[in-house]
Amino acid sequence: MQAALENYKSNEINLKVSEDISILYIVQHELLNEKEVDFAGVVLKHQLKDDFNFRIVTKKSKPLDMLHNALQSSSENALKIQSMIESALNKQKGSDSA
Repeated sequence: MQAALENYKSNEINLKVSEDISILYIVQHELLNEKEVDFAGVVLKHQLKDDFNFRIVTKKSKPLDMLHNALQSSSENALKIQSMIESALNKQKGSDSA
């Protein structure tokens, strides 16, 4: 993920991000599950470019810490999903060969 800091305050951060929007939505979802996060939003800056603004507003916590936690949680969830899919495929392969 490529991100550039556009604005940073004690409880707010604005990032310019070049990434697939589906990844940003996953991180946004994780952020919104946190009680310390007041707002997390993604906006497409221009229709012809893959540049997005990603804004996080927290109550008291540092927004970068909250972003870090959300990225870790998103990564862990992706690994769990991968494991579940691999397990299901292995079960299917075992039943197909029997």
